[in-house]
Amino acid sequence: MHRIANLPSEESTENLALLEQPQAPVLFLTSAASDISTLSYILNENKNHALKDKIRALKIDFLLHNAQVDHYLTTTGSKAQIIVVRYLGRRSDWSYGFEQLYYWSKEDKNRHLIILSGVEEQETELNSIGNITFPLSLKLGKLLRIGGFSNMKTFLAIISKILTCEIVNFKNIKIANIDDPCRWEWTDVKGPKIGLILYSSILNSGDSNLAISIIKILRQKGLNPRPLWVSSLKKKHVQSKVLDIYKEENVRCVLTTTSFASVNFDQASEGKQIWDLLGVPVIQILSSNKQKKEWKDSSRGLDPLDLSLQVVMPELDGRITTKIGGFKKVVEQNLNLYSPVYRINPDKENIKWIADYTKSWVSLQKKDKQEVKIIINLSNYPIKDGRIANGVGLDSPESIVVLLEQLKLNGYYLGNKPIPSNSKQLMKLIINGRTNSLESSNNEPLEYISLDQYLKFWSTFSLTAKQKIKLNWNKPSLSIDLEKKGFPVNGIRFGNIAILIQPSRGYTEDNINDIHSPTLAPPHRYIAQYFWIYKFFKADVMIHMGKHGTAEWLPGKSVGLSSSCFPQLVIPPIPYLYPFIVNDPGEGSQAKRRTHSIIVDHLTPPLARAGLSQQLIDLENLLDEYYETLLLDSDRNKIVKEKLDSIIIKENFDSIISTKDKLNNKVDSIYENLDSYLCELKESQIRTGLHILGRMPSDSKLGELTLAIAMAPTFNTSGISQYLSRLLNINIDPWADNEGDSISEVDNNRLFDLNQLKFRIKGDYITWINNQAQSVVSYYLRKALNKRDINCIPNNLINELRPLLLPGPLPLEIYKIKESLIPSILKSPSNEIKSLFKGINGLRVSSGPSGSPTRGNVEVLPTGKNFYSVDLRCLPTQSAWDLGRKSAEQLCEIYLLEKGIHMSNLAMSVWATSTMRNGGEDICQFLSFLGIRPVWDNNTKKLIDLEVIPLQILGRPRVDVTLRISGLFRDAFPNLIELVNKALDMILNIDEPLELNPLLKSSKNGEYISRIFGSSPEGYGTGLQELINIGIWEETSELANCYLKSSQWEYTNSKEPTLNLNGLKESLKKIQVVLHSQDNREHDLLDSDDYYQFHGGLSAAVKELSGICPDIYFGDNSRKNKPRIHKLEKEIDKVVRSRLLNNKWIEGMKEHGYKGAFELSASLDYLFAYDATTGSVPKWCYSSIREQWLDNDSTKNFLIEQNPWVLRDISERFLEAYNRKMWSASKSELNKIKRLLLEAEKTIEESNY
Repeated sequence: MHRIANLPSEESTENLALLEQPQAPVLFLTSAASDISTLSYILNENKNHALKDKIRALKIDFLLHNAQVDHYLTTTGSKAQIIVVRYLGRRSDWSYGFEQLYYWSKEDKNRHLIILSGVEEQETELNSIGNITFPLSLKLGKLLRIGGFSNMKTFLAIISKILTCEIVNFKNIKIANIDDPCRWEWTDVKGPKIGLILYSSILNSGDSNLAISIIKILRQKGLNPRPLWVSSLKKKHVQSKVLDIYKEENVRCVLTTTSFASVNFDQASEGKQIWDLLGVPVIQILSSNKQKKEWKDSSRGLDPLDLSLQVVMPELDGRITTKIGGFKKVVEQNLNLYSPVYRINPDKENIKWIADYTKSWVSLQKKDKQEVKIIINLSNYPIKDGRIANGVGLDSPESIVVLLEQLKLNGYYLGNKPIPSNSKQLMKLIINGRTNSLESSNNEPLEYISLDQYLKFWSTFSLTAKQKIKLNWNKPSLSIDLEKKGFPVNGIRFGNIAILIQPSRGYTEDNINDIHSPTLAPPHRYIAQYFWIYKFFKADVMIHMGKHGTAEWLPGKSVGLSSSCFPQLVIPPIPYLYPFIVNDPGEGSQAKRRTHSIIVDHLTPPLARAGLSQQLIDLENLLDEYYETLLLDSDRNKIVKEKLDSIIIKENFDSIISTKDKLNNKVDSIYENLDSYLCELKESQIRTGLHILGRMPSDSKLGELTLAIAMAPTFNTSGISQYLSRLLNINIDPWADNEGDSISEVDNNRLFDLNQLKFRIKGDYITWINNQAQSVVSYYLRKALNKRDINCIPNNLINELRPLLLPGPLPLEIYKIKESLIPSILKSPSNEIKSLFKGINGLRVSSGPSGSPTRGNVEVLPTGKNFYSVDLRCLPTQSAWDLGRKSAEQLCEIYLLEKGIHMSNLAMSVWATSTMRNGGEDICQFLSFLGIRPVWDNNTKKLIDLEVIPLQILGRPRVDVTLRISGLFRDAFPNLIELVNKALDMILNIDEPLELNPLLKSSKNGEYISRIFGSSPEGYGTGLQELINIGIWEETSELANCYLKSSQWEYTNSKEPTLNLNGLKESLKKIQVVLHSQDNREHDLLDSDDYYQFHGGLSAAVKELSGICPDIYFGDNSRKNKPRIHKLEKEIDKVVRSRLLNNKWIEGMKEHGYKGAFELSASLDYLFAYDATTGSVPKWCYSSIREQWLDNDSTKNFLIEQNPWVLRDISERFLEAYNRKMWSASKSELNKIKRLLLEAEKTIEESNY
C-alpha cells in the first residue's frame, strides 16, 4: 500500500511514499537542504513576510520516483502559480521530473516555471526548461548559489513580484557577494597548517557546526587549520586563489567537504590539476544526506546521489575518501513551509579519526627516513604456501625485491641483514617462517600479540561488531587461533620494513558451517595482526602489493562505513598505498572507497599474439596443401585429406567443429572452420609474462605489448594494422573482419602486385599485416630506447611501407605511436616507483583514468596514477549500446539457427569492473534482449530515459532475462539497478501478445517475476571459491545450492534487497541460455576465479533446478566492432590451446620464478572449477596440460626448484579430477603424477627450496 504523507518525513517504512503538502501559490523544490534552512530562517524572522503561508518547500529527494512526481503535481501543484526548482545535477538525472514540470507549465499560461541549476556548468541545459527569461534565471540562480540571508531576501522579493505580475528588471538585482574564497576562523596556533575547504552556501545558511567541530578537533590534535569557504572549486579564479593562499601558507594537507571535483570527467586527464600544483594529499570528508539512525540501519551507507557527488566525482581530483563527518538532522518542522529543516550534525568520533589520519600524512612528510616504518602486505588465497603474494598480472614477490632495493637506496632503514636479491630468496625467507598454512604451524611467527594486549583493542569495539565476531569465532579467550603466547603475526622483517602475509579470512574445513556465509566476520587473528601494525609496530604507512587483498571485501556498508564495519575496524588511520593493475577500476575503487587507500596503478603484464605450436603450424601447412590439391586436381588430395582427418581427431579439434557439418559430412566446411579457427588462435592475445613494479619488460616483450595497444582503434585514430591496410589500398579491416572470410579477387591481385603475396582467407592476411605493423612499432621503439641498430629498417617490411620509417612528417596514426604511445609506455615503470615513493613521503599521488589499454584506452598511460573510474551519470553510453545490441541480437540469431525456435529465457551476470571499463555493455545487452532502447540527450549524450522497442521493429519475441549482479555492482551502480528495474516494469505494462512477451506471460499466470538478484547486504561473491578450494563437496548439486544461497537477494530498487529464494528458483527453472561476456583480452576466463563462480555457478544452479543443462554461451566483446558469441566449450578450448599449452606463455611464466609457477597452478584450478560447475571441459585438456607441463623436464624442474608447493598442488588437482571422474587418465599418467607428488613432498619436507 502507498502511504500519503502530508508533511515530508524520512521515517517511511513503505517502499514508496506519495507526498503532498497543503496547496500554496509558490512551491520551492531544491536539492540543497541549506536552501530550506535559509528560507525558514527568513520567514521565521519576518512574521509578516509577503510569502508567509504562500510558499512550500521540499527537498527533491522526496520526488525521485515517477509516481511521486505525478502525485505531487496533481495535488500540491495543481493550484500553484510558481514552481521553483534548484537542482544539483544534470537534466538526465531527473528527466521525468523536468518533463512533467514542463507539461505543468503549459497547462496554464499564467503559471511560472523557474528552473535554476545549482552549478554554473549546467545553467544552459537546465535553466532553459523554465519559462522566465534566461538572464533573470541566471541572476536568481546566482543569488541561491552564493546564498546567505541577504540574497535569500532578494530572491523572495523577486518571487513575490512575479507572483503579483510585477515587472522584474534583472539588471537591477543586487547580489551580496562574499570573498570567494573566504578565510574564516584563522588563528596563529602551533602545528602544521592544514587546508580546510567548505561551501560558502553552508556558511551563508548559518549552518557552521560541522566546520567548527572540524577546526576544534584539528587544533586538539596539534594541527593548524586554514579554513576557506568557496562557492565552487570548478571556478578557475577560485582555484587560482585557493592555490595561491595555500602555497603561501605552506599547508601540508587539504581537507574538503565539497562535492563534485575541480574538473569534469572529459577534462580530468588533460594537464595538471590544482592539487598537482599543490602536491599534498587531498582528503574528502563525507557528509550524509541521511539522518544518522537511517544511515546506521542501511547496508548501503551513502545514498546514490551522495555516492556520485561526494565519492565518485571527487575521485577525479585524486581525493582520498574517508569517513562521514556529519549527518543530516531535523532541527525544525516548519509549519509554514510544511517541510523539515535540516542542519548538518557533526560526528565527532569520525572527525577525530579523520584528524588522526591527516596527522599521519603530515608526520610522514617531516619524519626522518631512517625512522619511517613501512608495512608491506601480501595476499594469500587460497591458503596454500604455493599461492602467497597474489597480485593480478603482477610479479608481487619480485616487485617487493625492487621496492626493498629502492627503499635502501633512498635511505630507509632495512636493518643490518642483507636484503633478498631475487624473489626466490624473498619467498624462501617468508615460507621458512610462519605462514597461513597449517603445515607451518610449528614455525615461529614474526611476533605475537598477547591476549591481554588484544583485549584492550577488543574493548574499543562496538557491541554490534563484537556480536558478529563472537557469532563465528567465539570470544577472544576461546578463539581457535589463539596460541599460548597470543595471536601470531606472520611475516618477516628488515629493520623498519615488515612484510606480512594477510591472515586467512577463516574459510577452512574447520568451520564448515560458515563456509557459505557471505558476511563472515574476520577471525580474531586477522584483526589482531592489523592491531599489531598500528599499535605495536607503529607503522607510518601501509602498502598492499598487488590486486587484491581481502580487507576491502570484509562485511560492512558499501560506502560511508561505520566503526562496526570491518574494513574500517581493521584498517588503521595511516596512509595506505595499493599498487593495482590499471585495467581494474572496479576492485580498485572498492579499495579506495572502503579502506581509504590510494591506488598506484601499474601496467598490464606483457601481452602478445599467441602464435601456433609446431603441431598446429604443421596442421595449418597441411590445410594449405589440401587446398592446393583441390586446385590442381591432384591425386594427393585423398592422402592429404586422410592425414587431416587423422590430425583433427588426434589434436581433439573434432569437439569444436559444427555438429551439423559433421552430420552432413560437409568436408570443405569442416576444413574452412578449422582454418579460420587456427587463424583466430594464432592472433589471440595472451599474457607472456608478469609485470614487475618499476621494471621495464624485455625489448621483445615491450615491442609486443606496444603492438597490442597500437592495434586497437581509438576514438579519433585507426589501429596501426587498419591504417597500414588502408595505406596499401587493401579493403580488409584487420581489427573487425572475420578471419574465415574469403579475400576478394581485387584484394588478392593487389597483394600479389605488392610483393608476390597471395592469401586464401582474411585470417592469413591479418597475420601478415600484423607482422608488418610489428616491424613498424619495433623500429620506433628501438629508436626510443636508443638501440645501436636504430636506423636499420626491418628486412620483412615491404617497400611500400618503408617510407613510414624515413625522416619527415608522419601520418597521425604513426606519429601518435612514436610521440605519445611509446613514451607513455616507457615512462610507466619509473612513474610507478616515483608515485609509490610520493605516497611513502606523505605527498600527493596524481589521479588519472583507468581502463584497458588494448581496447583503445591509451589515455590510461602512463601508469603510476591514483586512478578513478567512471561517471555514474553517463551510463550506459551510446557506444555501449551499439556493442551490447549487436551482441544480444547475434545470440538471438545463433539460438534460432541452432534450435529452430526463438530464445525466451536467458540468465546473465553483470560485474562492476567491466561496467566501469566498457560503459555498461552488459546492461545494454540486457536491455536489448528485453526490447528496450535507451534514450540520450542530444546535447550532453547523457541517458535521460528508456523506451520500448515495438515488436514490429524488434523483429522477434522479447527475451525474459534474469540478472545476477555482483556485490560490487550493487555498491557501485545503484542507478543502474534502478534502470534495469524500470526496464522490467515497462515490459510488464505493455499490451501485446503473451507468446511474444514471456515476462508478461509469467506475470499474467501469477508466477514470480523477480529478475534482479545478487549477494546479501554487505556480502560479496558466491561462496564457490572456498568450497572448491577446500574440496568439501561431493555432487554438483552442492555447488549449485551454494550459488543459490549466495544469490537469493532480490533487488527491486537501489535500497535494501529482500530475501527471495523461491523467486530466484522459479526464475532459473525456465532458463534456456546462460551468458557471460568479457570485454577485453588482457586476461581470459582461466585467469580469475570470478568467471567460474558466476558463469559456472549460474549454469550449475539452472541445471539443478530445471534438470536440464542450459546452453552456456560466452561473449567476447573485446573488440567493439566485432563482438563474438560462442559456446563455453569453444572458449575453453581456445584458452587452453592459445595459452595453457603455449610454450610462449609457459616460458614467460618461468621468467618469474615462484609467482610464475603460482600462475600455472591458478589456471589449472580455474579450469577444474569450470569443469566442476559446468562439465564443459573436454577430458583431453587435462591430459594435454599434464603432458605439456609435467612431461617436460625443463618445466617440471622449474616447478621443483621455484615452487614445489605448486607442483604438489597441481599433482593433487589432477588426481582430484581423476577421482571425481572428470578426467580419464591412463594408469601410466596416474603413476607419473603420483611420483611427482612424492618428489614435491620430499622437496618440501627436506626444506630443499
